[in-house]
Amino acid sequence: MQNGAGKDEKIHNYVRDAYSKIAVSEKSSCCGTKSSCCGIENPEKLAAGLGYTEAELASLPEGTNMGLSCGNPTAIAALTPGEVVLDLGSGGGFDVFIAAEKVGPSGRAVGVDMTHEMLMKARNNINQFTRRTGLQNVEFRLGEIEHLPVADNSIDAVISNCVINLSPDKPQVWKEIFRVLKPGGRAAVSDLALLKPLPVNVAESVSALVGCVAGAVLIDETEAMIKDAGFAEFKFDKKSGYIDKMTEWNDPLYCAIIELLPKGEKLSDYITSLNISVIKTREAGNDERIQELIAIGASVTAHCQPCFTYHQNRAKELGVSEEKIKNAVAVGESLQRGADSFMSKHVRAALGNSIRSSSCCRAGEIEESKRLVAGKH
Repeated sequence: MQNGAGKDEKIHNYVRDAYSKIAVSEKSSCCGTKSSCCGIENPEKLAAGLGYTEAELASLPEGTNMGLSCGNPTAIAALTPGEVVLDLGSGGGFDVFIAAEKVGPSGRAVGVDMTHEMLMKARNNINQFTRRTGLQNVEFRLGEIEHLPVADNSIDAVISNCVINLSPDKPQVWKEIFRVLKPGGRAAVSDLALLKPLPVNVAESVSALVGCVAGAVLIDETEAMIKDAGFAEFKFDKKSGYIDKMTEWNDPLYCAIIELLPKGEKLSDYITSLNISVIKTREAGNDERIQELIAIGASVTAHCQPCFTYHQNRAKELGVSEEKIKNAVAVGESLQRGADSFMSKHVRAALGNSIRSSSCCRAGEIEESKRLVAGKH
């Protein structure tokens, strides 16, 4: 575990150092005098190509658009007035300021970034943004996206633009997104994803890491992480044309990566820009959550692995905490000790034969689960 933690910190430090240099450089450079990390020499051209409008870009403080985008998450999120929106890896505040106009004076836009220099750049841009728009609804916080400085169930919409791929612990990022979203809240993420594994020399390239390429994972892996975090509703939209445009525009970083590819292959053969939309299912009533916790305990008692998996996933979808799920497992294990145990007597007295069975079990397993939960061995 220490080795893994050490590797994660090494990646964090490297990315933090690279983006610190971007923040203080007039040309947004981390790999030379012209190229940006995941960007181009003309960031306005990139933003227009990604669907940002002239009106959106006009109100931005000078230098905010550093060409670090690979999508347009503020558009995907369909932000509305009065909402609280959170941007992961907010950089100089590009998407935060655009989001702030969409949510209006009754809403709030919050950015989180682990790079001190980026945070200072973003905060210094607030006054200019306020003068241009009259809005005072923007805030920037120092923090890592794996450990967001944000309260549970407090955010209407999470956005992120070409950042999660840089995280050494992506599953934790998705769990954090789930944690901070309100029930019914949503996340709109633009990121890079792999269509197939990268050649080893590209995956190990320092430029590829900073360029948001080596950190990308397969789309199937992203789907698994999203499901594991607790999201039941999600969709993907591949935008492979973005990668080809970066090549056409002769971005020096992307050109350097392309030189490492096998002869005749394009970067877009391996990687795509991916728009990810997820929704945190609204909380169910207490009765439904309790029913799933009871079913988890019964699944453990009945040694029914498919039942346990089904009810555990359903409980997560309903917003049941890990602690409560573990308690339900402990109840099931207690029941295994026999009908005369305290817990067995308690369950029999409290519930009798009223336990609702699940369609996930076969008929024989349903009856066995009922007998076990009721204490009738």
